[in-house]
Amino acid sequence: RRLTSRQFFERYDKILNKDGVVEFKTDNMDLFDFSLEEIPNTRFHVEQSTKDLHNNEEMCKGNVMTEYEQKFSSMGNPICKLIVKR
Repeated sequence: RRLTSRQFFERYDKILNKDGVVEFKTDNMDLFDFSLEEIPNTRFHVEQSTKDLHNNEEMCKGNVMTEYEQKFSSMGNPICKLIVKR
């Protein structure tokens, strides 16, 4: 059901190439924490993660801000970002 559940990572494992990367952003801290808990149960590993994307200079480089990201960020919600690889 959630894009970062282990069931979805099984799907990503089938469709991504061997160096495949999944990038995920959310303002929902519970969902982000859930995502971090799911990764060890998959064939992927965390490359980078932050609970405050816009104050993380390295992870913010090249960031394409989505409409929702802009909306929730302007409301003061920190944006979390997770980058995982096989």
